[in-house]
Amino acid sequence: MLNYWLQRYFVVTRSPLLGGLGAMRGSEVTCTVNAIMEHPENESPWRYLRGLYRNDTQALVKDPQVESVCLKILTAKNNYVHALSMLLDLLCHGFQPSLEIRNAVYGLSDSGAQGSDLVKVVCSILELVDPMRANYWKWRRNMAPAQAAQCLKDDGLTGLSL
Repeated sequence: MLNYWLQRYFVVTRSPLLGGLGAMRGSEVTCTVNAIMEHPENESPWRYLRGLYRNDTQALVKDPQVESVCLKILTAKNNYVHALSMLLDLLCHGFQPSLEIRNAVYGLSDSGAQGSDLVKVVCSILELVDPMRANYWKWRRNMAPAQAAQCLKDDGLTGLSL
């Protein structure tokens, strides 16, 4: 499945007939969100979604479709690792989550985390539900304040889990 998304990205970004990523982003985001809703456990469309905003992080943060797909997956409480990962990236880039997003995340937490730092709660959940990358999520939790400060200076997705 990864090859499909790589090929798609190559065609969208390199084909002069399509007008480039800027011209195709809207329809590509819609297509990608649909693919995510069908198989939220598949990491490839989540990575593709990030790639659609490679040099425009603030557009990713502000896109209501991205927030919506995260919320839908989180409230379903099934196969939500990649939605939490995306949310973590958004938060580190200044995303201001709605009460619905906050409640969905707190609902996934075993501890009474309400009112806690959302980034730390997200990382704590990921450490439990994604044990293969537990050390990475611990590192992200520890780096969150510094990373957020750096991301405010940058407008790229450098250093994030693309």
